[in-house]
Amino acid sequence: MKKLFFLGIIMAFVASQNLSAQDKSNYDNHDLFDPLFNYSMNSSTRSGTGAPGAQYWQNVANYKINASLDDEKHVITGDVDIMYINNSPDKLPFLWLQLDQNLFNKNSRGAIITGTDGAVGRTMGFDGGYEIKSVSIEQNGKKMAANYNISDTRMQIRLDQAVAEKGGSIKISMTYAFKIAEGSALRMGMMDSKNGRIYIVAQWYPRMCVYDDLEGWNVLPYLGSGEFYLEYGDFEYTINVPSAYIVVGSGELTNANETYTSEQNKRLAQAANSDKTIIVRSKDEVTNADSRPKKDGRLTWRFKCKNARDVAFACSKSFVVDAARINLPSGKKSLAMSAYPVESASDSSWNRATEYTKGAIEFYSKYLFEY
Repeated sequence: MKKLFFLGIIMAFVASQNLSAQDKSNYDNHDLFDPLFNYSMNSSTRSGTGAPGAQYWQNVANYKINASLDDEKHVITGDVDIMYINNSPDKLPFLWLQLDQNLFNKNSRGAIITGTDGAVGRTMGFDGGYEIKSVSIEQNGKKMAANYNISDTRMQIRLDQAVAEKGGSIKISMTYAFKIAEGSALRMGMMDSKNGRIYIVAQWYPRMCVYDDLEGWNVLPYLGSGEFYLEYGDFEYTINVPSAYIVVGSGELTNANETYTSEQNKRLAQAANSDKTIIVRSKDEVTNADSRPKKDGRLTWRFKCKNARDVAFACSKSFVVDAARINLPSGKKSLAMSAYPVESASDSSWNRATEYTKGAIEFYSKYLFEY
């Protein structure tokens, strides 16, 4: 009996070995989940260090945006034209866009995951997100309504004709609106100050997802972080607000003669040639109606920003504004500006913000990479 029992153990062991040999998998978890995927191998687009290779490519998204603020309903309405250029070697039969504002929908994944303790949770009871009013595409001279699907913070546009590789382009046009959340909520929101409400507005237009040589379309849902991987392009944008408001935004203001007074424009010109901070609108002028070029109606502020990933803006009746020149290593000049309420106009608060901005950009432009 003992011999038979021992023989049974041997047979079971041999059978299990044979079964194991038959079921052996070629799967290598490092192929899919390599922690150093950027450095895993050379290719024509990436060197061994992850730096761009000889045939590196990058797609381009150029934006023209017009937005308007309703400061009674706290709503942004806007329209955007996106000229998307496909420099990849692949035909693109569909496109992906980011709808970051949908994070503030009470049913979004980010809101559910964050809960009441997170940044989105601070807006509990607020049900926001994009109201998409229209979406169209223009391709090869033909304009048509887009075939699209929205899933959480992403939109997919399905095309009848793929965007051609190596320079093919398509224009996407969209009209939209969204409510601004009260308080501070993930890089945007609104708050009251002594002399008026302050609006800080980011993620305020639909943006292209990145298509790259590592993962193709990068379409992870926005959960409150990780939104900074974006295509580069040129921006032209306008912000229409009540005339009492001052707007500060990414890039260069192109119509300062319409949006600041003649005296303030003289101060801006002085700041453009000054290493010391120049006050453009002082704390004593904030409540003076003459510190605005129009006393009623609305004004449109026009900005442009070249070769950038993103743009944002802030606006308020309450802003003190100052500025100073930035000196870049190549000899080029730029302008550092700060805007803040009277409550923050002290040396222990925002009075030195322009000085710090100027200093940081000048230092890192020499140390790393010119701004």
